[in-house]
Amino acid sequence: MNNFNKTLLAAALSCILYHGGGSFVDTANAASGSLMVAPAEVTPPAESGERDEIRHKRHGHHGRKFVLFKDTAALLDMTEKDLKNEWKKGKSLQQIAKEKKNWDADVFVQKLTAVQSAKLDNAVKAGKMTQQQADMLKKKLPGSLKRFTQHKYEPKQNRRLPAAHSEI
Repeated sequence: MNNFNKTLLAAALSCILYHGGGSFVDTANAASGSLMVAPAEVTPPAESGERDEIRHKRHGHHGRKFVLFKDTAALLDMTEKDLKNEWKKGKSLQQIAKEKKNWDADVFVQKLTAVQSAKLDNAVKAGKMTQQQADMLKKKLPGSLKRFTQHKYEPKQNRRLPAAHSEI
């Protein structure tokens, strides 16, 4: 047996031992009864709104802009949950602001920009970013907030994944 075959065999055995050891521990725990769940501990499935919140907590990178919902809700004197429910009905944040406060799109974006600029200033004072970084973000802020406030909710089943189903 040459050196390559010996190395390959050793790597395969180490993988089997490494990954197989964990399943042995799980099997031993199951046999001892420590993984048994009492029927009283089983919880009913969460409501759809609760599942959305759980999903966004679990996948933090997906919900970065949802922090803006808190600021928007505060500006519009609404709860965050009420704002999201209105948004999920198919309205944009600009339309909701027009209904609640009679603000046109530019005024609404200016108010959100002021809130976010204050947060950036606080981050600079706290030493979390430099003044140059804050200035660069402030320059992009009105455009990105305008796009964010124009966005309408699309249910997951209506979204099309790229290359999911090719139509030739």
